Amino acid sequence: MSTVENSPVGQVADLEIIGEFPCTQTQLRCWILDQLLPGNPALNVAVRWEIRGAFKASTIEAAFRKVIQRHEILRTRFIEKEGQPFQQAVDRIDFKMSVIDLRSMASDQRQARIMSIGEETAQAPFDLGKPGLFRVSLLMAENDRGVLLITAHQSCFDGWSIRVLGREVGEIAAAIDAGRQPVLPELPLQYGDYALWQQEYLQSYGFETEKTFWREKLVGAPYFEVAPDHPRGRVKTNHGNILSIAQPIAFSERMDAAARAHRVSQYSYGAAIISAMLHRLTQAPTVMFGSQVAGREHADLEELIGVFINNLVLRFDFSRDISFAQHIHSVSETVEGALNHQRMPFNKLVELINPVRDPSRNPLISVNFNLQKAFLEDHRYGGFELISSPSQSPGVIYDLSFIMIGRPSGWRMSIEYNADLFEASTIESLLQLWQKAYEISLDHPDALLSSLPVPERQAVAAAKGASAGLAASHATADTPLAKKMATLAALWQDILQVPQVLPKDDFFALGGHSLLALRLLSAVRDKFHVQPTLALLFKEPTLEGFAAAIFDTVKTEETAAPIANPWDLITCKRGTGPASVYTLNHPFLYYRLANELPDTVSVHNVNMFNTDLGDLASLRFEDIARYAVDAMKIDVKAGPVALVGLCVNGTLAIEVSRQLREKGVDVSFTAMIDSWAPGYFRSLPKREQKRWNRERRVKRLAYFTKKVLSGRTPLIVFLKEFNFSLALLKMFGVKRGQYTPEEEANAAVTDLLVAAARNYKPAQNKDPSVILLRSQANHPRARKLLFGWGDAVAADTTVLDIEGWHEDSVAELASAISKKFGGA
Repeated sequence: MSTVENSPVGQVADLEIIGEFPCTQTQLRCWILDQLLPGNPALNVAVRWEIRGAFKASTIEAAFRKVIQRHEILRTRFIEKEGQPFQQAVDRIDFKMSVIDLRSMASDQRQARIMSIGEETAQAPFDLGKPGLFRVSLLMAENDRGVLLITAHQSCFDGWSIRVLGREVGEIAAAIDAGRQPVLPELPLQYGDYALWQQEYLQSYGFETEKTFWREKLVGAPYFEVAPDHPRGRVKTNHGNILSIAQPIAFSERMDAAARAHRVSQYSYGAAIISAMLHRLTQAPTVMFGSQVAGREHADLEELIGVFINNLVLRFDFSRDISFAQHIHSVSETVEGALNHQRMPFNKLVELINPVRDPSRNPLISVNFNLQKAFLEDHRYGGFELISSPSQSPGVIYDLSFIMIGRPSGWRMSIEYNADLFEASTIESLLQLWQKAYEISLDHPDALLSSLPVPERQAVAAAKGASAGLAASHATADTPLAKKMATLAALWQDILQVPQVLPKDDFFALGGHSLLALRLLSAVRDKFHVQPTLALLFKEPTLEGFAAAIFDTVKTEETAAPIANPWDLITCKRGTGPASVYTLNHPFLYYRLANELPDTVSVHNVNMFNTDLGDLASLRFEDIARYAVDAMKIDVKAGPVALVGLCVNGTLAIEVSRQLREKGVDVSFTAMIDSWAPGYFRSLPKREQKRWNRERRVKRLAYFTKKVLSGRTPLIVFLKEFNFSLALLKMFGVKRGQYTPEEEANAAVTDLLVAAARNYKPAQNKDPSVILLRSQANHPRARKLLFGWGDAVAADTTVLDIEGWHEDSVAELASAISKKFGGA
């Protein structure tokens, strides 16, 4: 007989829906992961308790039934409406507890059977469309000893819920045996109330503050991982195992004393040890791992069963070799900052940071760490005791998860790992290294982190894996039917709210995230009557790749002919000194700059105005910059060089500067005029984007109206500045209202660069040589925000305010260049 066939599924048709609520962000993440792999066992929460003393199976089952009736979340299912999941609570479910009698088996066989049943129940999948994502089995080992195996889906249950469940089951069962009413607190809320509160919070000003904190901490952070023993497959797997070391009571006492001596929490102390160990192992300058917080900040949530847990991402930068004591202090500050901003749901954090998607990896974090006391308190209820026991792994979410669980018998150090990536022998060595890091820190807190010895089979391989990064590319070429392709592109444009989608555009690079992906899949199903999965979109995130997959067209390898260099080099002025300024596109603007600069400075311009842009749409932003570098033909022995770019050309200038420095060119500085970091605007809430766009339109109208009224610009030029009036000029065939060839070329080049820049991630090197210029086209907030460049530029980057528009920047720019080169 299957040990899981009595799962509480209920008959949905006979049940009354008592409430429908939005999903919380953690539930949404669970839903998305389940969509990627339906029934994913890694999303199961497996719990094992021992029950000792005088107890009846019928009483224990009745206690579970009462708990299920108290907590709506244990009577919940999930449905989808237009690509968005919702949770529905029903009035009842038909819960039955499986009871398996093992008392007749030999003791050695009995324990093996308990382990095998535990593995089966932990890994059995749930159907999220059926209410009651919760099951229990009671294994009778002896007359006065049993094992309770509890499995719940993570969308309705977390670690804290184990404690609540244990207290309520114990109290209710003891009350039934004693013939009295159970003493339990009234529940002022249900989980659906919390879901509604979170939905309101995500619209609030407080959430905007959280976003600012996490954007500063994590935008541009490198992906951290420990090199696996085996190569990754194309998609992520969840086959897991756990290895553990039990520590004696003396270790607990020493660890407690050390945390007190350093005036840090036990968690911060543990996080310092694990981050130091991972740094030594991988040699990576930045270590990042995830960790979980209970998320029950309000007292009314403490007695609820449900999923309130949230993932935090902790980043530790190692710029120099310091002592364990210094590192512990630094880590404590990092942990405190993260805890003070713990209301950022992980799902929203992924949307905010928008990392490169890779179906073989988790977003943002590969490694996880948790340190906590066991959730279930060992306790006597009437004639029996409930005792916490180590549970079995139903499946893994992370590559590596370092876990420290404290019980009355002492701390247990465990590593849960992806068995498809790592050998058990590697995990054993990691456990030993982890233990060694604790020994050094406890015995010699002033020892340097470098004193932690790392085997040489191991550090080299780990460093290689850490530096490999996430170079995921999806270079696919296909020929889907033009009509279907156009319709699909229109869906992408509508869902992503972008003006254009090109064949090689990446859904996630365009600002897409998991919730928008679900909406896209729903729309595609309705429109084309196909059944694409979320996993498919992660695997084929480009428009052409996704189209090829869903329309079942044959893919062919690209054999594109070499592209001629699209950049032309123009010398605006040949200076008498060694310094040179290279400007990107807008040659007529920079001819004026040449006249403003001293005669010692040479001024050049590279532009793409005389090039057929059709062959360039497939190029990466970095490749476009590389062609520009080649066109400049700069001698590495030449004098100091400056790069200047307006708007998206400013973004190009910062990448050209990086490549020139790699070649050994002396790049003195990079000037960017009204250049926002790629993706920053799309990372803002839709409401904020609309406000900024409205402000920009008002500014443009006011500025150009003033110019035309003062006679500084002709009326026809004014009308060409606005899409509506430009369209009217074209409609009525006003010849002077048409774009000139130069204006057409400028618009085409700008569109090309903007499209390529969507996938560009600037180096996070805090470049101290950048100068930012802000015209009146941008709100003064751009100064404070440093145009969204974050760690790509120094925190004290110079921002110059310009009186007027882009074209009025020449005088300020010339002054800044003269000062820079004069100082040089």
